[in-house]
Amino acid sequence: MDWLEIRSALKAALLPPGFPLCVAAFGLLLSIRFPWTGRAIVGVGLVVAWLTSTWALAGAVFSALEAGQRPLDAATLQRAMDGPRPPRAVVVLSVGVRRDGQYAPRGERLMPKSMERAVAAARVARLAKLPIMVHGHRDCYMEMQSVERMRRVIEDELGATVRWVENSGGVGHAEIGRNIARVLAADGIDSVIVSAPAHNMPRLAPALEAAGLKVLPAPHTFRADEHFGIERWLPNADAVEANGTAFYEWLGLLSYRLPGRALVPRDAHAPEPARTQ
Repeated sequence: MDWLEIRSALKAALLPPGFPLCVAAFGLLLSIRFPWTGRAIVGVGLVVAWLTSTWALAGAVFSALEAGQRPLDAATLQRAMDGPRPPRAVVVLSVGVRRDGQYAPRGERLMPKSMERAVAAARVARLAKLPIMVHGHRDCYMEMQSVERMRRVIEDELGATVRWVENSGGVGHAEIGRNIARVLAADGIDSVIVSAPAHNMPRLAPALEAAGLKVLPAPHTFRADEHFGIERWLPNADAVEANGTAFYEWLGLLSYRLPGRALVPRDAHAPEPARTQ
């Protein structure tokens, strides 16, 4: 088992619906020896399973992640283009393709999340008249298909220009940020517009800034207030997916506080210039 498989297993155990099921299973095993304690833990697991199946909890986490963000408007974009170090590229991450069963076994269809990102990035790129960089998450066959498929969709169907297609890997945003900065630096670019879902922007933008890029955020797909009323408290399959996404981003932010995971500016360890006497 390699690191990516271990990482996937950890994600399944820490995120809904895996986490509450693991809690309930632990309580069930514990109840064999400690009946009351085990039953209490099973109850906690069931309550957590209910909450992580509702839009109420997902909306609260999305609200925290999206706080203070607004879509990029034309006036803000124009000020950035007229200011110092104007953006010279639009950066977007591809998040995968989906296999179309037996008729397209190699995967020809972008996942809905990738399609959302492609549409948003193309819109910003046309408005700013800038080229796009598409970056993939991992260096494997399906991710390479994802990057290439997003490029074709953006150029052939959405009418924007993709200049860079990069699949250099990276299992964390810090590494992805360094890879993106390295590729763009070859063309002398150190200022970009970042097109990403609003809940992902708190992780992605700081990672790119730490890699030395000036970032103009262009958040999209705001999810904090998708549902209202009693519906927010009822279990829903889509809400399970939303909670998984929200808590994944939240845990990713918390991971920046761990030793060795903190975002460090690219020149943080550069030697200080010698002082003249």
